[in-house]
Amino acid sequence: MEYLTGVKPKETKEISELLEQTEAGTKVKVNGAVHTIRDMGTVAFVILRKREGLLQCVYEEGSADFELKDMKEAATVEVEGILEENEKAPNGIEIRMESVKILSEPEDEMMPLAISKWKLNTSLEAKLNYRSISLRNIRERAKFRIQEGLTRAFRDFLYSQEFTEIHTPKIGAKGAEEYFHRPAVLAQSPQFYKQMMVGVFDRVFETAPVFRAEKHNTKRHLNEYTSLDFEMGYIDSFEDIMAMETG
Repeated sequence: MEYLTGVKPKETKEISELLEQTEAGTKVKVNGAVHTIRDMGTVAFVILRKREGLLQCVYEEGSADFELKDMKEAATVEVEGILEENEKAPNGIEIRMESVKILSEPEDEMMPLAISKWKLNTSLEAKLNYRSISLRNIRERAKFRIQEGLTRAFRDFLYSQEFTEIHTPKIGAKGAEEYFHRPAVLAQSPQFYKQMMVGVFDRVFETAPVFRAEKHNTKRHLNEYTSLDFEMGYIDSFEDIMAMETG
């Protein structure tokens, strides 16, 4: 019987690992989703989509033990090949493909949206109807990277200032206003909970969704958004508060 004693090491590499730990000419193994295939004849560029970005793989007839036709866009694959430097490729590296293992394939031959293009030239309705697919577009998913970066910066700074992160209820019995005349009341602010918790931890914060009963088809209103809130207790001096505001 094998016992797990920690995180099991992976055989496949991420883009950051290829950039930092592996030298050019090394045989590597990576996995990802086939973002697009650019067939140039005897040479083809297979672009893999990974969580850190795009990775270029090069297919050459005679150098790989598989046929290019066996690969489909949106399939997930495991690629083995030689790492090389190429300043024109994404992140300045590419992999000369030697073998490939198909992990999964799409049911349909054609995707409903051209996610490999930089901008999805389609309607908002189409983006929402095929949301699980449209979010695979590089530009669409970049919005979540920006949101994550802002939230992480907020958290990291408050952690450095000895704040405690809390998670307050989002459904209550009463609220400041009705939510579209529904029985459930959604929290419009964590303010009351934060005021209670500063007596416990002195400095608290929360990053969480808040809700408003407002029309959200305008540029200035949202009925759901992520709020970055912090609260400081009376034990903090005026100088501490001013340092927070200017820091």
